[in-house]
Amino acid sequence: MTFLELSIISVFCFVQSIFGIGLLLLGTPTFLLLGYGYFDVLNILLPFSILISLSQIISYREKNFKFASKIFIFSVPTLVLGLILVKFLESRINFTSFVSVFLIAFSIINFLKLKKKSFKIRNINIGLVILGIVHGLTNLGGSLLSLIASNSTTEKNIIRFHIANGYLIFATIQIFIINFFFKKLELSYLKFVWVPLIIFFISQYLFKKIENILYYKMLNLFALFYGFYILINTFR
Repeated sequence: MTFLELSIISVFCFVQSIFGIGLLLLGTPTFLLLGYGYFDVLNILLPFSILISLSQIISYREKNFKFASKIFIFSVPTLVLGLILVKFLESRINFTSFVSVFLIAFSIINFLKLKKKSFKIRNINIGLVILGIVHGLTNLGGSLLSLIASNSTTEKNIIRFHIANGYLIFATIQIFIINFFFKKLELSYLKFVWVPLIIFFISQYLFKKIENILYYKMLNLFALFYGFYILINTFR
């Protein structure tokens, strides 16, 4: 792993440690833009995502896994379907532009939710089904995951806990599929597992200081502009 790669991962690990999402949401299009294949990106990012999610789950005292059980039931089957579709579509479409469009779309959706505070997802189960296939296809389910996780609360600790559970489940399933079905798993990056752990503990001071609404405005604004930046660069 080069210094550039490690720097990118460190920055997005810091973002995810604070916001609950960021490493996959921003790291996926970044590494695609650098020329990596979709499954190569998963190999690089998923182990780091798992460690951050575990740290967030362990650090939260009032654990409730009802949301996690719903993800298992409704999202995991379509996540697997999404990964299978990627296997056949990877060489046929421009995944960098495809992923950037999803990044822009979900950022806009989250902004609309913030403006309309009464916004509610009417059927969580259908939302979770869609979440699974979106994450399997793009690795960008984090934005939709945050939208669903915040459907019934504005408390950032609870939202981040639910997001961490979702990411942990998704990343574990993705690694299993990559290893046993596609034979593409690469674990050489595990020697840098100390990076997300150190960054997580450093970032918690800032997490406690950020207000709930500012918390999501900052992330979605950055994701929106970053999505446009990546989309523009794919056509240069």
